[in-house]
Amino acid sequence: MKRILLIVIAICSLYAMGISQTIEELKSRQSEKSATADELQAQVNAINIEVKDLQTEIDKLSGWRKGVNGLLGFDLNKSSGWIANPNPDASSSSLNISINAFLLNDKEKTFWHNKGLLTKSWQNVDIDEKDDSNLFENGTVDILNLSSLAGYKIADNFALSGQAELNTSLGNLFAPGTFDIGIGATWLPMDNLTIVVHPFNYRYAFAPGEISSAGAIGAKLRVDYSREFEINDMTLAWSSTLTGFIPYSDTKQIIDLAEGGTYESNLNEFTWLNTFAFEVWRGIGVGLTFGIRKAKFESAENQRFTSLGLSYGF
Repeated sequence: MKRILLIVIAICSLYAMGISQTIEELKSRQSEKSATADELQAQVNAINIEVKDLQTEIDKLSGWRKGVNGLLGFDLNKSSGWIANPNPDASSSSLNISINAFLLNDKEKTFWHNKGLLTKSWQNVDIDEKDDSNLFENGTVDILNLSSLAGYKIADNFALSGQAELNTSLGNLFAPGTFDIGIGATWLPMDNLTIVVHPFNYRYAFAPGEISSAGAIGAKLRVDYSREFEINDMTLAWSSTLTGFIPYSDTKQIIDLAEGGTYESNLNEFTWLNTFAFEVWRGIGVGLTFGIRKAKFESAENQRFTSLGLSYGF
């Protein structure tokens, strides 16, 4: 009996040793395959970067470069008799749309850069569920910025230029809004950065409400920057636009505040708009846009907006 027991124990030990060796062998093979997969993926990533760089060079030689990034955000909230809520019976919905597009033409001596920014948001809040208004009757953010810049290069990265720019909204077109047209110089230090300084610029400001519209000659500044970052095989696209205007003549107005009192305005203005689009899968991802604006002829306070939602780029 003891002999049989020893034989069984020996067999079990040999079997366990065989299993252990098999697991170790499989783990070793798995580790080797993982290392090989990592090496191959790194090679694929490097090739993809080279393909994008080659496409950029092709676009340059063809003259035209174009791109579009968009953002779409939507949310819907509703409660009915939910006592834990400050408003037990309430509903809210919002929709955010943002489009950032550019069309660029660069040649040896001339260039033509066109860019458009559109951001539109709607929000509807119904506390007692008796309001018959709908989502599209309540706008929150509305921005429309269109620009066209043309120039003649007197050096590799320096040009004489002229530009026209419209900055307003869709819902309140030209109320408020600004239109600029001017000439000066443009610096092109790199492919994705354009710096415009136009000391001879005429601006006409369309004022809202009872405020008088006004025009002035001054200096115009605009900086456009765009860049794509590769993060773990995904793309983060960033587009930024900074504009500003300083009038030479001091055109002032006394504006009445809705809550009482007055403030003094002029045509000094600056606006900074940014769009971020983080690609997660085949151009679809998460997008963020935000803006800061200071324009006393529109408001005594600084203006800000933020939109977050799904994004799509192509």
